[in-house]
Amino acid sequence: MHRIPTQPGSWSASSPTVYQTPAPIVFLTAADTDIQTLAQAVAQLPPDFPALRVCNWLHLSTPYSIDTYFDQTLSQAQVVIVRLLGGLDYWAYGVERLQELAAQVWLLPGDDQENLSIFERSTVPLHAVQYLHRYFRCGGVANYRHALEFVASYSLNWPGQPPPPQPVPEWGSYEWGGEQLQQAPGVGIVFYRAHVLAGNTTVIDEFCRALQAKNLQPWPYFVHSLSNPQTRLAVLNFYQTHPIEVLCVTTGFSVAQWREEIPDLDLWEKLNVPVLQIVLSTDERESWQQGMRGLSPRDLGMQVALPEVDGRIITRAISFKTPLQIHPQLETPIYYYQPDSERVNFMAEMVQAWVRLRTTPVAEKKIAMVLANYPTDDGRIANGVGLDTPASCIQIWRALQAAGYRVGTPLNSGDALIHTLTRWRTNDPASAIRPFQVGVPLERYRQWLETLPQYEAIVARWGRPEQVAEQGVIPVLGQCWENLFIGIQPSRGYDQNPCLNYHCPDLEPTHHYLAFYYWLRHEFQAHAVIHLGKHGTVEWLPGKSVALSSHCYPEIALGTLPNFYPFIVNDPGEGTQAKRRTQAVIIDHLTPPLTRADLYGPLLQLEQLVDEYYQAEALDPERLPYLTQQLKQLLHTEHLDQELRVQSEDIGEMITQLDAYLCELKEAQIRGGLHVFGVCPTGEQLRDLLIAISRYPGPGRLGLTQAIAQDWGYDFDPLEVTSPESPSMATESTPATPIPPAQSPRQNTTPPANPATDVPGPHTALNSPPPTD
Repeated sequence: MHRIPTQPGSWSASSPTVYQTPAPIVFLTAADTDIQTLAQAVAQLPPDFPALRVCNWLHLSTPYSIDTYFDQTLSQAQVVIVRLLGGLDYWAYGVERLQELAAQVWLLPGDDQENLSIFERSTVPLHAVQYLHRYFRCGGVANYRHALEFVASYSLNWPGQPPPPQPVPEWGSYEWGGEQLQQAPGVGIVFYRAHVLAGNTTVIDEFCRALQAKNLQPWPYFVHSLSNPQTRLAVLNFYQTHPIEVLCVTTGFSVAQWREEIPDLDLWEKLNVPVLQIVLSTDERESWQQGMRGLSPRDLGMQVALPEVDGRIITRAISFKTPLQIHPQLETPIYYYQPDSERVNFMAEMVQAWVRLRTTPVAEKKIAMVLANYPTDDGRIANGVGLDTPASCIQIWRALQAAGYRVGTPLNSGDALIHTLTRWRTNDPASAIRPFQVGVPLERYRQWLETLPQYEAIVARWGRPEQVAEQGVIPVLGQCWENLFIGIQPSRGYDQNPCLNYHCPDLEPTHHYLAFYYWLRHEFQAHAVIHLGKHGTVEWLPGKSVALSSHCYPEIALGTLPNFYPFIVNDPGEGTQAKRRTQAVIIDHLTPPLTRADLYGPLLQLEQLVDEYYQAEALDPERLPYLTQQLKQLLHTEHLDQELRVQSEDIGEMITQLDAYLCELKEAQIRGGLHVFGVCPTGEQLRDLLIAISRYPGPGRLGLTQAIAQDWGYDFDPLEVTSPESPSMATESTPATPIPPAQSPRQNTTPPANPATDVPGPHTALNSPPPTD
């Protein structure tokens, strides 16, 4: 279940190499929009202008390809202009080789930021390279043409005198040519200004047409970068005057820069609409279609991983780079975003699904809650890591009822829910004799199944659907309470074929599995689904890792259905699979409340004997032989002498080692039950959780035990110091060293009366009274 197909890395000495004839000026960039704009700019240059070559340095990704290009092309250039997107480290070896050239090197950032660390690697004066950067910051064909003229006049004595950079609006609404639909729900589309300046807007135009076909009004808006606060304000103002229900964003990177403890997400909070991240892939369609990875590492980083920091909903790729021609002067292919009509229409349907969810009256909305169930016995229904899933289901049910949803009367408890569900058919083979409440008519399921691109593979694996139907119906596991359906996620099929295992990466889902999600979408007509309990199986079905296609099983099962997924906060890795493969909105929930392990049974008895031993040392030494015998007997009986690797028969020599061992066990943090979604721990659970959290430091503050140690004058960090007497430090060849009596951790076994200082710490020395004069 935790494996999805990947592709092994490979390297070819010839395939990535770029061949170009030498020219006086060579321009290197990572942005295909730069190349598109330059292709239009050179057409406006005079005939006597020096020859120009342009190359995308992302195609020079290995030292071999870089060295080859330098030897064949750059070594004979007089001027080299490089726009570095991401910084020096993104093309470190190429930047290093640039310093060897006899040509003038103009090194610029690939965005609008003034980056002195990049400017300073140029071989021309700083003021000149900053002036050139202004041309590219302004953008547009005219500014690019003047930038080339400026470089030629500065470095090659070309006689032209270009005008200074001319500002071009950094943001604005895009007129795509469609008519405005009156009373239609609005949909925002934010995309890069560079596409407008380069005339590379075919995909935006087609997406707008697809939205209008769904009776949605698109409001496209171009920006230079969302990292600029003024740009974000302009976007906010535009969509406040052009109301929208959903915002689609094709820009990369993240608005939340995490330069402070709390990131600035003011734009998304004020817009207060779902934000869908749409990918414009920089790869060719064939590589996406044939591969299982979905996106290249650079697209994954800039267009998926960084936008995830904002909490955007990850969707699909709707266009791919297509080389339309080899430019005869630039000697480079000109890539344009070619929309994929099938993916564009799918995304329009997904936008429509989110608009439907937002605009349908609450009392009419239908919600499905899906409970994970693996293995498939009844005792594992609604399993979840750290979450009391049945009780959490009841909490969500009550919240829906309070918000006005028609969901019937919630059951009293999670136990009542499980008892109710298990009275009917479940995944457990022993439940086959039980009836089921809802099901999919075989004929409708079969008609839908035959439309799937993976129809033959599904039938080859599991046979025809008639074989699993019961009286013309395929069972769906779960029950309805008016507009609420609570269902049990069907088995992936492992139990039906013992040759398979949980981690089979190419196992097609069963007919029961597909019929379950078909029923949710087409028969029940759910507005949204909530997958409850970490974790289910739909996000691990076979298919691409990200940017799924119509052949990927998570999409076949879930389609465009809005997916909400409460997920434990300390496992973002697996939650990411649901975000990227099932367009999930991850709602983090707390881990179980933490508490102290404490001691019990023989270990508690051992602690009491250790306490008595310390007291007898000071007050009644005659009792020591008796206590020693008791300690030895208990250590032997519980096999603690082996665990502690006791080297000496003298209890006095090992008493501090034993004491440290018991303290470490007692103070260990363990789970104190399970978390209930939306419910704060109370009583002792809340107390112990707050203590556990406060013991560790945060930004600008000490942990509680650190602060106590500091106030009491101890010169160690209680979170880092390990006593030399602890078992982890003791070895067979290194006997434990007793703590000096003055620092004995058992000087005072009575807890302080002040609850503010009654805090368990990793060292029991903190429980002793503070030193006095």
